[in-house]
Amino acid sequence: MTASMAMTASRGALARRRGVAAESWRRVARGVKASATAASREVDVLVLGGGPVGSEVAITCAMLGKRVAVAEPRGLLLAAPTGWVSKALRQLGRDHGAPDGSVRVDWAMAEEYLSRTAKRALKLTANRFSDAALLAGDGYHAPEVIKGTARFTGAHTALVDSGEGQPHALQFANAFIAVGSASFRLDCLPWDDPAASGWLFDGDTIKDIGRVPQSLVVQGGGTIATEYAFIMRALGAKVTLVMREQKVMEGCRMDGSVQDAVMARMRRIGIEIRPESGDFSEVRPGPEGSVVLASTGEVLECDALLSATGRVGLVDAVDIPAAGCAAPARGGAAVDGATMRCIGQNTDHIYAVGDCTSEGSLVNPQGLLSTGLAESIIATHDAFPEEMEARVGQLATYVSECPVAVWVEPTVSYVGVTTEDAQAAYGDDGFGSVKVFYLETIKGCVERSEPYGRDEFLKLVYRVSDGPDNGRILGVHVYGSGASEFIHNAGTLVNQQATVW
Repeated sequence: MTASMAMTASRGALARRRGVAAESWRRVARGVKASATAASREVDVLVLGGGPVGSEVAITCAMLGKRVAVAEPRGLLLAAPTGWVSKALRQLGRDHGAPDGSVRVDWAMAEEYLSRTAKRALKLTANRFSDAALLAGDGYHAPEVIKGTARFTGAHTALVDSGEGQPHALQFANAFIAVGSASFRLDCLPWDDPAASGWLFDGDTIKDIGRVPQSLVVQGGGTIATEYAFIMRALGAKVTLVMREQKVMEGCRMDGSVQDAVMARMRRIGIEIRPESGDFSEVRPGPEGSVVLASTGEVLECDALLSATGRVGLVDAVDIPAAGCAAPARGGAAVDGATMRCIGQNTDHIYAVGDCTSEGSLVNPQGLLSTGLAESIIATHDAFPEEMEARVGQLATYVSECPVAVWVEPTVSYVGVTTEDAQAAYGDDGFGSVKVFYLETIKGCVERSEPYGRDEFLKLVYRVSDGPDNGRILGVHVYGSGASEFIHNAGTLVNQQATVW
């Protein structure tokens, strides 16, 4: 038997086992007594969460002819990432503000930008599902959106509770957890203090600030904190960034040369940075509030504090242990990275995708929309191998490195290995790198209304060896205008193990 024949036979056996398992769960489900407060009904697929990753799962499964129910607290699907707020505010600053804060923008314009962006995102989501129905043709079942939060009550059962009226009891063959994440809140900050209302914000609530602050302290050194430091500066606020780390966006697999360039740009436009100073010894909320840095005792006066110190998954609320899955860690579900199945007992039919996973995914880096979408396709391929193969013609091959974009000013994009990673893996003589500034390329010769900055550059990291991998492109890093547009070409080169030759 050839390898291809063996693979085909294996897939067929897998599909037959899944068919038996699906019928088995239906027999078990029929024997389960329905909830006393709600009529129970069966679906092929239950999706927990109607954000961009959950919407992708719902579309894919519906196009395969599956009956899909989506439990979503908002009661509607929104195929826009959590970061749509920051992207809208960033565009506002580009359109009406100034990078150095010399122009103060009226917050009423921010409300308008946010409202219009949300409406467009909802329309885009509706159009995607309409297009899916047309492409799928006969057998397509529009996903049913159930308003409420779902929680598992068994291996194939769940309740969806909106807090209004009777909960919905569901029996399902497969479940996909895509509940997303929320801003992590440090316990030492006065989140419940009435005096902090309108003064203390996190990455989810900053959209409700209602004004451009005069003086803003941003706590955190990750991508969200860095993005908002640039955004609020462009809208006219005085911004001070305080962080525990030495450099911004440490732990994000970003090349050190890019981190240095970002911090240099921040200082040049007037953003003050306090590295290794992310903890406060005293917090004084209010219109004339302030924070005291624990490391130096410095008092930073501010009429607003944005604490953006990371995000945590929302899996705790759905009670995955009740379905046989391992208990979540830091709000995330552990998964088998090759399939995105949840780790546990008899959980081959339960998947977790997006930024609500804790460990196991093989798609890097974690926590991004592009990563979550790749994981959703991996999961649906594993759940329905024959249907997916029939629709796309072959089982897909998935890349291990997803391109990343960070929406600072200008944009940062990267894919693959950093200089630091390459040095650790291959030693000083086992890799090379080249850095070219925009103004040294043909791109920089083209006339434009706003010339490229002298600090904007492209960087290539490659392998040096006596073997066949000599010259292999390990990583590409871009700091400059348009970086997010052409990093995808670089991603193809990295994942195909192309060489510089």
